[in-house]
Amino acid sequence: MASESSKVAYTIPRVPAENTGTKPPGSDLVLQWLKEYQPKWLRVYWVDYASSSKCRLIPISQVYQALENGKQITLSITKACLGLLQVDHLIPGVTATGVYDLHPVWSSLRLGPAPGHVSCYGEFREVNGLDSDLCPRTLLRRTLEKATAHGLSFLVGFEIELVAMQKNPDGPEKYRPIQNDGHCWSTSRVLADWGREGSITTALGEMVDELNAAGIAIQQLHAESAPGQYEVVLPPFEPLKACDTLLHARQIIESTAARHGFRITLHPKPWAHACGTASHAHISVSSGDDNTATPSHIYESFYAGVLKHLRAISAFTYSSPASYERAVDGYWAGGRWVAWGNQNRETPLRKIEGSHWELKTFDGMANPYLAVAAILGAGTKGVIDKTPLAFRDCEVDPSGLTELQRKELGITEMLPQSLEEALEVLGADKDLTNILHPEAVKRYIDTKNAEIAFLAPMSPEERRAWILERY
Repeated sequence: MASESSKVAYTIPRVPAENTGTKPPGSDLVLQWLKEYQPKWLRVYWVDYASSSKCRLIPISQVYQALENGKQITLSITKACLGLLQVDHLIPGVTATGVYDLHPVWSSLRLGPAPGHVSCYGEFREVNGLDSDLCPRTLLRRTLEKATAHGLSFLVGFEIELVAMQKNPDGPEKYRPIQNDGHCWSTSRVLADWGREGSITTALGEMVDELNAAGIAIQQLHAESAPGQYEVVLPPFEPLKACDTLLHARQIIESTAARHGFRITLHPKPWAHACGTASHAHISVSSGDDNTATPSHIYESFYAGVLKHLRAISAFTYSSPASYERAVDGYWAGGRWVAWGNQNRETPLRKIEGSHWELKTFDGMANPYLAVAAILGAGTKGVIDKTPLAFRDCEVDPSGLTELQRKELGITEMLPQSLEEALEVLGADKDLTNILHPEAVKRYIDTKNAEIAFLAPMSPEERRAWILERY
């Protein structure tokens, strides 16, 4: 049964786009919205450099008291929060000294992910009020400000691929695949028990209700190829809202599934015998009037910039050692070659129509703020530099071409084949480093290298189980 929150219409408070925690000018509207829905808790989220979703809970009475008295709502968080591994180990060079102020971004406020809870995302600032150069959400906001200065705007829409698992208390592994006879891509028979208590499809139905209650009207839901694997297609939004929406949708999906006794994972390759799991990003580029089609020379330069830096960008979009278990040819996963193709699912970039392209080499282990900042920053640089799209349209799987055939299409480079290689490429890409922020790129590389070192002593099965527990 759907929770009480799913029975009411959702209206996002019309606060200024990035108002963060201060009374003027948006707090009265936030108060009005909160008192209409009467939650018990406010969750304030952030996502760190290990792509772990973190949050703090504030009793709603404390929120009311602060906003009614014109006080800022901030949370004092140790600076170590952006230098931790998934097991709370500090990475080398990071200490427990110093604090940030975490400011709620009220425009991201939504119902859920649990009954009686509302959530928003936050940005870190220094105690003197200045932006933190290491805050992932701030990094994306700054990237968008630069793009806006050059007349560019974007829409981003994500696909959530997820795998639902059953708990396995009596077996050697914590989780086991859901046993669905004949489960495969878009098959209808896996929906046959929708409505039966204990069915994953019944849980999926409640997930959709909860997403709707939170103002997230999904565009499609269908079965994917692996056991228990489904895809939820989210609507497109401007990039910050798209990332906030992606993260909140995942929280709702995970929370609803857990209430039905299922475990959701975003592991890129949870089952060795089955297809992997991604989080494809759809991007549309606009320049000037939104009612006018973007000129081809603009969006082609944008995607030329993305392709130019794609090997380095992959360090953000394929951010786990497990990501590279999925990065293979012939599985509709975007393949291993730096290329693009018109409606070609075996190239990293798939052109759909006009400026609407899809990046397929992106999975659920990525921090979306960092990954989208890297993509849009590289593309914006391509527009500024008027980079020509030297790659030709690849109409087939590039792995099946000869070297000469690939060369004729401009396909000469492969994507990194491991996270270690991707981090080396990112460290050597000075343009992308400067497009983002040198300190942020260094912190990311240091975090991921520490993660690699932590996982290195594990066997493949131990590493798989460890990731399943956390993502």
